[in-house]
Amino acid sequence: MIAAPEIFRFRKVESRSITAGNPTGAKAGRLPEWRHSIDLQPHEKKRIAEVDGPGTVRGIWMTIGNRSPESLRSLILRIYWDGAESPSVEAPFGDFFGAAHGRMGHYSTPCLGISEGKGFWCFFPMPFKKRFILEFDNDQDERVRLFYQINFTLGDKVTPDMGRFHAHFNRSVPPVGKNHIIMTARKTPGVYVGTLISALPCTKGSWREGEFQFYIDGDKTVPSIVGTGWSDWFLSAWGLGVHQSMYGGSNYQVKHPELDDRYYCGCYRFHLMDPIYFQNDMKVEHTQIGFGGTGDFDERSDDWCSVAYWYQNLTKESLPSIPSRAERIRGIGQQPWEVDALNAVREKKLSTDGVESGLIF
Repeated sequence: MIAAPEIFRFRKVESRSITAGNPTGAKAGRLPEWRHSIDLQPHEKKRIAEVDGPGTVRGIWMTIGNRSPESLRSLILRIYWDGAESPSVEAPFGDFFGAAHGRMGHYSTPCLGISEGKGFWCFFPMPFKKRFILEFDNDQDERVRLFYQINFTLGDKVTPDMGRFHAHFNRSVPPVGKNHIIMTARKTPGVYVGTLISALPCTKGSWREGEFQFYIDGDKTVPSIVGTGWSDWFLSAWGLGVHQSMYGGSNYQVKHPELDDRYYCGCYRFHLMDPIYFQNDMKVEHTQIGFGGTGDFDERSDDWCSVAYWYQNLTKESLPSIPSRAERIRGIGQQPWEVDALNAVREKKLSTDGVESGLIF
């Protein structure tokens, strides 16, 4: 379980911070010139943090100027631990911080948050033994200006039972009868700590009735943990609306004028009080079940995106490849009807029939 640090207890560690003005995080290492941001040129990869351990990443804050859905999906964040050749974290900027399908609503949790739709932050503690590397890949034809601050400590005692932080993005449109795969892990112990997930419905009717399923340590056809439905998994019930709580909620919802349902619905769930452990392997899936209004639950095929968050001992296996940029941004641009609904919310400062708001910026 992730616990808050005992800030009243003195510890023999050194606090450091990496910014554009102190790119190495060195003690008294601020550059002589004023600098708070860096530019990533089109299709440029840039390593913005590289620190020798042992240590712990304590907090990450970032923002970018162009926060369109396409831009949020085109800037890829990767984190490497302890000399590994493949990343343990690989996800689009927006989705990693909680903007599913590039839709931003204010929310705040002990783990992740987006302040006012423009400040992105992460407080998952991330221990490392030898080295921590954070890299960005600007996978688009536009320049990106990135503001950032990465706070960490050096000299932490990192023991063999401390897993390395992992996060992975997936987008898929499984056929009817197949599940959306949220994550897979093999060969070493781990702890599952959270999910960001959303869908774009492909047909009329509710898509929010599926189960979250956890296949743990050898489960093949029957999962060991099964949720009781979409709203329930996010600690609400009976068709959750926009809300935020410490461990589960929905930070963005908007209805489609023709499909007449919550077309975009970004939800998050963090398992700080109820972590899910595995010893050798785990697969997490979500079933595609909806409610068509006929009184029966229906199998569906919809357009899913998710980010899974977990801790695991390192293996030599790479994470599955994330979709190409073309696949990541396909169909996620804001539509005129959505922009009109959001503008109505901003002008009236209240919810409308088209948007469930209060948390939308």
